[in-house]
Amino acid sequence: MKTIKAGEVIYAKTNAELLNGLLGKHYKAWMKADYPLDIDEMLWMPRLDGVVRAGWRNMMQNGQIVEEYVGGHPYPSNIYVGLNIKRRAVFEKCDRGRYFIFRGVFELDSDSTLTHRILRPIKDEISL
Repeated sequence: MKTIKAGEVIYAKTNAELLNGLLGKHYKAWMKADYPLDIDEMLWMPRLDGVVRAGWRNMMQNGQIVEEYVGGHPYPSNIYVGLNIKRRAVFEKCDRGRYFIFRGVFELDSDSTLTHRILRPIKDEISL
């Protein structure tokens, strides 16, 4: 088991390569930005640059992560995932997908809604 601290850079070109290196998986591809770790925690691999992708805008603001759905109706099938899973180990995808930065473990704020979520930092390290 390896402990990863916030700010640590992990060189991986794809989500699958990150999962394979961190969790000892053998994926050829993993297109989703999330991976379940347990019933209410996931590993999340977003870009946090504020650019809208598939209707979602994700960004860091004042040490928190803001996740907004701005794509309108109908909602995508994954809109409920973020409210069901309360904690996220966040690995920010950077530089056109050449590396990831571990940002910490974040927890969904109770004021979050279906389309506007605030994630507050709760831990600056994780053991995988």
